[in-house]
Amino acid sequence: MDIFDKLFGSAGRVKLLRLFLLNPIQVFDRADVMKRAKVAGTTATSELGLLSRIGMLKKKTFFKEMKSGKKKRVKGFMLNPEFVHNTPLRNLLVVSAQNESNVVKRISRHGKIKLIITSGVFIQEEESRIDLLVVGDNLKEGPLKTSISTLESEIGKQIRYAIFTTQDFKYRLGICDRLIRDVLDYPHQVVVDKLGV
Repeated sequence: MDIFDKLFGSAGRVKLLRLFLLNPIQVFDRADVMKRAKVAGTTATSELGLLSRIGMLKKKTFFKEMKSGKKKRVKGFMLNPEFVHNTPLRNLLVVSAQNESNVVKRISRHGKIKLIITSGVFIQEEESRIDLLVVGDNLKEGPLKTSISTLESEIGKQIRYAIFTTQDFKYRLGICDRLIRDVLDYPHQVVVDKLGV
């Protein structure tokens, strides 16, 4: 159990806090909250109610595109920018979710990992092209994507990522592939490096 789950009373509340703190101008309805934070419906309802009552979230009606392609007017929630504790909570909860050991633990069990580079959301650099670069062999892509999806629910933000085999990565590095250069030439953090990058 995460230390913040204990401090804040529940894992669901921590996930919702991170979701709204990292997406301050986005409006989410209850279904979006359940999907993005991976929480049950009853948890979403009670936590949204609580966060609204203390003034951290505000209710907002918006148009949501449905599967049929039509737009429907729905009730949602967004972060209240005037809530005085947004910045300290963001610093406390968001940075802790992005620690290196959590990323390595989630990813390293899905193949022979040779390189993990974090950027973007992991180092507070919103302008980065991707947040996570993974290089390895014998990668189990399905379980790897599931682990990244779990990381997204814990962090509260969608992770932009790229996965390469070692051979493909070395080839792209050799021809100065733009994506690889954009990762390496701009702020990033090398978490695992068995390739000597």
